[in-house]
Amino acid sequence: MLIKKLLPFSISVLLLLPTLVFSETQEIKEYKVQGGDTLWSIAVKELQDPFLWPKVWKENPEIANPDRIYPDQTIKIPLYLLQKEKKIEEPLPEPVAEKTVEPIKEEVKAESANVEINPIVSKKIYIASGYIADYVNSLGEILGSSTGRNLFGNNDLVYVKTHTAAEIGDRFYIIRKGKEVIHPATKQKMGYVTEIIGVAEVSKFEYGETLAKILVAFKEIATGDILDMFYEMGPPIVQKPFRKPDIEGYVLATKDLRIMNSDYNIVYIDKGKANGLQQGDIVKTLSVGARRVPNGTIQIISLQKNTATAIVVSSSDSVMAGNQIKQAE
Repeated sequence: MLIKKLLPFSISVLLLLPTLVFSETQEIKEYKVQGGDTLWSIAVKELQDPFLWPKVWKENPEIANPDRIYPDQTIKIPLYLLQKEKKIEEPLPEPVAEKTVEPIKEEVKAESANVEINPIVSKKIYIASGYIADYVNSLGEILGSSTGRNLFGNNDLVYVKTHTAAEIGDRFYIIRKGKEVIHPATKQKMGYVTEIIGVAEVSKFEYGETLAKILVAFKEIATGDILDMFYEMGPPIVQKPFRKPDIEGYVLATKDLRIMNSDYNIVYIDKGKANGLQQGDIVKTLSVGARRVPNGTIQIISLQKNTATAIVVSSSDSVMAGNQIKQAE
């Protein structure tokens, strides 16, 4: 009798299976890998979130190593992830220590408590924007992971090597040294674009190895990336109206910064503290050709002695290395 009662239900489930399978396949897209692609870049392109790359990898079990995908290889993209709720930007974890050092810690306080002031940019953008440095101070490096992967993101455990004895709870900025910057006019060597790409915290010691957890990743973190001193950095808070100093110089380099599914254009210029610049200063940029043509406005967010980092706040054309900077009207 029980079998007779269950039979209609079983038939109904079987009839529904093709529908369920069809629904599932509708949420998967086949993507053909192009030259230069990584799972990270594909997640940005198809899912608008680089940190979803592990889910793309999980959908493709035939990929033994996520660092090795090849042109014309077909992978499946789980498009249903686009339906996830948009995350609210979370603050960095509270630091274990605070230290005022270069490269980019600087604050400008309002003179009056009655003046309403707001940060120029968010804390994450401020930290991840980077700077130009003559050298990168290394306190250690990322060695890899137990999984054999070479790319890492939020909450991943990685093996690290530190140059001095570390303790559980010690934190480090994860640094990447970029290309050397040559001045477009003088051809002088200006230093290297240096990125802060994440924060790691020593979590345990195991079989003679030091393991750290990646607390925050601003972009993909890789084996060989450098560990540097962790100290608290707050976003620049500047009272309006913003200054528009009389200054001339050049854009040295640029980069596209992606934070929380938004793109920000960051530029580095050849003027800094020694030239009287302050956080919050506004200058305009000009493309240089047969004529100098205004093409953007940038705002200074962090300063070195002879260089500064700025964010593009408006543009009529791409702001790029070799553009001149001039006093804004």
